[in-house]
Amino acid sequence: MTILRTPIAALLCLIALAAAWPTSAPAATQSLDVRVSVRMLPTGGATLLQEGTFSGAPLGRGGVRVRTAVGQGRGSVVTFVLSNRRGTVRGTGDVAVTFKGSLILYEGSARITGGTGAFSSMRGEALRVTGRGELSGEQFFVHLTGRVSS
Repeated sequence: MTILRTPIAALLCLIALAAAWPTSAPAATQSLDVRVSVRMLPTGGATLLQEGTFSGAPLGRGGVRVRTAVGQGRGSVVTFVLSNRRGTVRGTGDVAVTFKGSLILYEGSARITGGTGAFSSMRGEALRVTGRGELSGEQFFVHLTGRVSS
């Protein structure tokens, strides 16, 4: 009987250890609240290029490049890259475009698809995008909010 008890005790000990072993924790989520200011670059056609700056949590401050495909999705499909010395964040968005007097208004959704450096594991779905700019196209302001995982 002693011989049989030792393997059973060892097996019970292994089961207890396996049950107590930590599983991989779910990705931490945090608020994303980033304000972007961009200016139009000289281009032609239905694809617009913009660049500028951003600031906000949790990324800090840095530069941004935006490519907008006008006439796609709900009005415009955008791809963006936010970058600073800590890394980059890449994403896409789909926005409706409306006109109010001399203003262009944007509203839609975005997602963060990847990153590098300190932001390499950052992801986000169903982020909210709002923005506005003058019809003259000199400067546009965009606000990106939601929850991201990292």
